[in-house]
Amino acid sequence: MARISFFRRAAGNDGVFGQRLFIFGLGSSTIALGQHSGSKYQVVINHEEQYSIWLLDKKPPKGWKYTGINGSQERCQKYIREVWTDMRPLSVRKMKRSKNAMYQVVINHEEQYSIWPTEKNLPKGWKTTKVKGSLAKCMDHIEEVWTDMRPLSLRKRMRQGKN
Repeated sequence: MARISFFRRAAGNDGVFGQRLFIFGLGSSTIALGQHSGSKYQVVINHEEQYSIWLLDKKPPKGWKYTGINGSQERCQKYIREVWTDMRPLSVRKMKRSKNAMYQVVINHEEQYSIWPTEKNLPKGWKTTKVKGSLAKCMDHIEEVWTDMRPLSLRKRMRQGKN
């Protein structure tokens, strides 16, 4: 299976964050998400400034809002690559944390991944994946395992042929 390149930030030797690709599966040369070549999508964002993709003709799920970007999978993925440079929720990015801070990879009921400080209680609706370490280690793990950024409920609907 080809892969989608997704933008993320990674700390260099000097501790400065630079640009690095983030992998999500399904490449730009493949058919649109869900293997429905005619499907149109919209980019959605939540209050924590985390991005996802939703069908254009459907209202985004509660807690998500339309960004104004829509079109093919490729167009939506390109936009997300350009703007989502740090997978930590906004509330975590605002914390004053050392560059050696420890994080954990977390997942929600929609099989969407995020990164959370190890010493903080998890927000409601998230559970740990047991992967812990530096920010770079957590982002590398997500890079390896998150192969489809559509929410689980949307993937199921599309497998059943429901838009």
